[in-house]
Amino acid sequence: MCPSYLGKTGAQLFGVLGKDGKVNFITPLTVTEEFLELNKKKSNLEQRFRFTGKCAEKGCSQWNKEESKCSLSQKVQTLEKDRVQELSFCPIRSQCRWFFQDRENACFSCNEVTRNMEELLLSI
Repeated sequence: MCPSYLGKTGAQLFGVLGKDGKVNFITPLTVTEEFLELNKKKSNLEQRFRFTGKCAEKGCSQWNKEESKCSLSQKVQTLEKDRVQELSFCPIRSQCRWFFQDRENACFSCNEVTRNMEELLLSI
């Protein structure tokens, strides 16, 4: 599962951005048309929520074809933020592409990430 998915019908909502700027993970909820309708007038969904869905692998611009893995996981790990050093609750860890690739190292900065950061990380 991709931990940096788009907020669209059928995706799983698994995190909510807190006032402290960190993502608080929740038990996943399936995104419905009603949820999208209720939130369409507010700022970009991906700036406020974390979504997961099936990893597109080669169909995604973040896929590193040479290494056959997601390049975004490594970029997230280089963030100069307040990295935690112990694993916290994550409802998708057992299915997460980043965890599968990079184990615990992928988790330490994960709650710092919202999908709008992807544009910033693409320049790294």
